[in-house]
Amino acid sequence: MSKKINPEQLSDDNPEWSAEDFAKARPAKDVLPELFGKKIAVEMLKRPSWARP
Repeated sequence: MSKKINPEQLSDDNPEWSAEDFAKARPAKDVLPELFGKKIAVEMLKRPSWARP
């Protein structure tokens, strides 16, 4: 039988964000071009056709 994982347990690999972390956060539209280049970032940020009004 597998051991159940407690979802409330904090992970060292993925710790809970602090107020300082939220204050330093930047929007994806600002970060993605730095990571992937502008052309790919534009594609990543497009709304899928099924989500458009």
